[in-house]
Amino acid sequence: MTAAPHTAQGAVVVDAYATGLLATTVTALPDGAHHWLRRPGTRAPEPFAPLTPRLRAVVEQTSPGPGTRLLVGAAAPDGARAYAAPGPYSVAHWLIAGGSPHAVPGGPRALHDALREVGALLAALHARPVPAEARRPARAAVRLHAWLSGRTNAGGATAADLLGGAAVGPLRDWAAEAAHPATGHVLSHGAPSLGSLVPRAGGVGAGVLLTGEDLCAAPAHVDLGWIAGELAEFRWLLGTAGDPRDWQQPLEALLDGYGADSAPARDGCLRGAALRIALHAHDTAAYVPDGADTARLYGVLATTLTEGAAA
Repeated sequence: MTAAPHTAQGAVVVDAYATGLLATTVTALPDGAHHWLRRPGTRAPEPFAPLTPRLRAVVEQTSPGPGTRLLVGAAAPDGARAYAAPGPYSVAHWLIAGGSPHAVPGGPRALHDALREVGALLAALHARPVPAEARRPARAAVRLHAWLSGRTNAGGATAADLLGGAAVGPLRDWAAEAAHPATGHVLSHGAPSLGSLVPRAGGVGAGVLLTGEDLCAAPAHVDLGWIAGELAEFRWLLGTAGDPRDWQQPLEALLDGYGADSAPARDGCLRGAALRIALHAHDTAAYVPDGADTARLYGVLATTLTEGAAA
């Protein structure tokens, strides 16, 4: 939802939206910058992951050059994080509002460039040693594994209710792998969402990927699958009438940026995508008012991807 703009010392709130899991407020500043404030929602089961000075330094050293960069937020009251971002809206916002990659500022070419740069950033982050304080699972993996294991429900719905019994077993195994850090896991963003990828206003210049709320140790394919799953979701919900290449090419750009020599991460991308959409089914049912019908749609897509990944 979009809030009615108001001013405070020259600043204007241009967007504000919230679920029970996450609340975001975006303010345009007089100098043209944008202040993003993100805080755990009122029903979030966990706070954002702690961010030590060493973790902050690792992230900042990962993207020192031009192009899309990882942007770490500053601590704010009530467990929030504040970011100085170059634009008012995320890639997810533009896709939902416009219905296709053509709606992103700068068009498909700009989106491809940004996702290629994100792929390279994730590869660089994954190549760094995992600091001791990051040897923890992603909050999302813990939440999803608890649901798939039957320890929780989502707005009253079990995993089998939304995903079907056959999909729960493979998804539970993959979620368990992500939820229990082990040898071979890499330093991971934890939730590199298109909702956290912010292009520069007007589509000119580099954007940022908001980072630090979920830094963790995980299989490399989980980060890649997060974005791949969201692209599949948007294609399924928004792009059925358009050219399928409009949605395939952004995925190819992401994987190209990550690198052709990272076969295990690329091969596991479909499993990661299935996990991402299964989580979206859970979170929509659990944290979005009147989200049950939409959650069932996500469940159908998650089940389809699970069947493909398990084959």
